[in-house]
Amino acid sequence: MTLPQPISRQLALWFRAYAQRRHRAGAAATVNAARATIARKKYCLLTTVGREGASARVLQPFPPGPDLDVWFGTSAASRKVAELQTDARATLAYQDDSKAACVVLIGRIDVVTALEQRQRRFMPAWYAFWPDGPESADYVLLHFVPHRLEVWDAARAITPEPFGLRSACLIRRKDEWAEE
Repeated sequence: MTLPQPISRQLALWFRAYAQRRHRAGAAATVNAARATIARKKYCLLTTVGREGASARVLQPFPPGPDLDVWFGTSAASRKVAELQTDARATLAYQDDSKAACVVLIGRIDVVTALEQRQRRFMPAWYAFWPDGPESADYVLLHFVPHRLEVWDAARAITPEPFGLRSACLIRRKDEWAEE
């Protein structure tokens, strides 16, 4: 159902004013909003750099660590592993339509082959792909470490000016997130 334009416009302007009044600023609020969005999502979009340019795929990550680092399990023979061995830059995106929220993490990925790490990070459902489990020679880990964080979250009032046209951006300085 489409509302008549005057009603739609009024609702949009009301939402804009409401969100602007509630706006939260600061690194702590932005990181907390990012964590809340990430925690609600089972999958994320991983983008790497390939021969043809940006290369994206949907993956199921492990929950992020305290510094928003993220681990993934994947095939050693995958396109993403080949791309990461040439260029370690990567971007993760989490989208939560129900909360009008988006989190983008920009950083680098290391390919981890250490058996101890692979044994710590293996989901039981993955036996379908790797019947030998984490000991499979084809199973490796990707460890994503972000250096930039971008968040726009209407439900949690992370809505910097100009409203709807810019995300809150943080960069990693030493061991903490700081406003850009």
